Amino acid sequence: MKRWLTILVAILVVLAAIVFSATNTTTVALDLYFTTCHLPVGVLVIASLFTGCVLGGLVLYPGVIVPLRMRAANLRRELDRRQAPPAP
Repeated sequence: MKRWLTILVAILVVLAAIVFSATNTTTVALDLYFTTCHLPVGVLVIASLFTGCVLGGLVLYPGVIVPLRMRAANLRRELDRRQAPPAP
């Protein structure tokens, strides 16, 4: 059930992005100092949101997720050690 809900939400987000980019077709110039790109506003906004999510994930993963996984592994090992029967 949860998987279907996730798929449905993902499809709705993709459809909303398509509608957003289709309705915002005004072309703007994006100056990146070394080059200039001319893109529609909708594409530029969606691309910047995607880039921000990827960069945020790249910062979050080593700073938060890896330490939490290491802590969880240490706690599992300690729990297994405490639950193991004592050696005779």
